[in-house]
Amino acid sequence: MKTVKTIIGIILAPAALATAWVTVTTLGPALGTIRVTFPLLAGALAFTLLHAAPVFSRGSKSGGGRFYVAGHELTHALAAVFSGIRVRKISVRSRSGYVLLDSSNMFISLAPYFIPLYTLAVSAAYWLACRFYAAAPLRPWFLAAAGFTLAFHLLHTADILAGPVQSDLKKAGGPVFSLPLLLLLNCLGLAAALKLMFPELLSLKAYSTRLLAAQNTAYSAIFSAGTYIAMLLAKYC
Repeated sequence: MKTVKTIIGIILAPAALATAWVTVTTLGPALGTIRVTFPLLAGALAFTLLHAAPVFSRGSKSGGGRFYVAGHELTHALAAVFSGIRVRKISVRSRSGYVLLDSSNMFISLAPYFIPLYTLAVSAAYWLACRFYAAAPLRPWFLAAAGFTLAFHLLHTADILAGPVQSDLKKAGGPVFSLPLLLLLNCLGLAAALKLMFPELLSLKAYSTRLLAAQNTAYSAIFSAGTYIAMLLAKYC
């Protein structure tokens, strides 16, 4: 099964890279509408600066601190609950943690790496406030909190994945399978988040069209290169 997932990961890699390119080139101009996106960008910048501080950065690279570990393990646990699997124990320390489950699956193993739990919590709180109060004046603060927590998720995820291979990735099928999948899911999640927060700035139809075209180009280029190499080998071997 691991060999199959490794092959799937290799096949998925060009699609993931194409998705990353389209996401950056599409979301970049959309986020550049500063008069609309300023609170979100300000929140993201605030966490980025905090993350870059020497003391905080050392904590991040060694595990992310208790706040990150708590979110990470809680996401594992919630994914298990949604999968119908019993959670027996959650342990959170300043630099490490674990969740004891009756069993696991790929979704549970990878959930913390593509689900921004704190951003979802902030969004749920704002949605509830809007349901019961005239909360429109709070929108800039919500956007700032969303930017802060999204940056928290992305930077910590990048730190973790850039280090030694995590056991979660091994359980899910190995890094060759998990990394392209996580890149793809995070890019699609960012596009969905931007669409929800700023519906007027992003057309999902245009984004999807560009995405499919870029993926098609990537695979076509690989196929052409493979065909050319095969012809050369057949000619000279």
